[in-house]
Amino acid sequence: MKTPINVYYLEAINRSIEFIESNATKDISLDDISAYSYLSKYHFHRIFKSIIGDTTKDYLTRLRLEKSSLLLKNSDKAINEIAYECGYSSPETFTRAFKNYFSTTPSQFKESSKQELLNKQVIHKDSTLLSLNVSEPKIIEINDLNLVYIRHFGSYEKVGKSFQKLMFWATKNLILKLKPTTLGIVHDNPDLTEETKIRFDACVLITKEIQPKGEVGYKKIKGGKFAVFRYKGPYETFYPVYDYLYNICLFENKWELRDEPALEWYIKSPPFNRPENYITDFYLPIV
Repeated sequence: MKTPINVYYLEAINRSIEFIESNATKDISLDDISAYSYLSKYHFHRIFKSIIGDTTKDYLTRLRLEKSSLLLKNSDKAINEIAYECGYSSPETFTRAFKNYFSTTPSQFKESSKQELLNKQVIHKDSTLLSLNVSEPKIIEINDLNLVYIRHFGSYEKVGKSFQKLMFWATKNLILKLKPTTLGIVHDNPDLTEETKIRFDACVLITKEIQPKGEVGYKKIKGGKFAVFRYKGPYETFYPVYDYLYNICLFENKWELRDEPALEWYIKSPPFNRPENYITDFYLPIV
């Protein structure tokens, strides 16, 4: 049976996004990306922009610069080192691109991040993990994870629709346990990323690799070391929890983040639990 054209394009865009995000710091071209999507570059460029809203160049630039901003804030690496690590051929090229995107230089951003951290510490001076309904962290090692997912762009408040679509697909296409394991992959910081461009993957854990179809993709998340915090409460209050974890706990424990996204592991979730009883494990990837 022939694959419908819109399903074929969604599969192609999923493949291209995985390729871009896995190779964002390398010297990749439109030819490389379109070849990975199995579309001609002439059609691919138009289709990518119509579905994602950005050109591949703009998408790649945003990933590189937002990664660099996190390194400037959360590491002691020199600006020159960060420039090369984020795929720029020279510190000068990096500085121009960074200033064009953030309207400030990398050195100014790094300095302002120090002040922002001090401000956050003042904001959270009366906060504790206990007051935020968060348990003390556990340091664990996990194996690689096989996931099926639907990529969501936009407000975190609307990710529920992506989970609904994914679960509908999963009940028709997978042999599921009574309660499948659901996860979220958090790619972006809402303090840095425009809301419409925020990336989030609604995921279901599976036991082995499958052939993705349409907007439902497959990915393998690398295992490794994580600091795991268990939170009890509604999803609407995730922001202050993340704010505390990244601006207080991360520095208090002197953890260095790996270049991997954070994971949300939903232990108790809708529709069988009330919001105040939701339990979510936050997985922060650390070295």
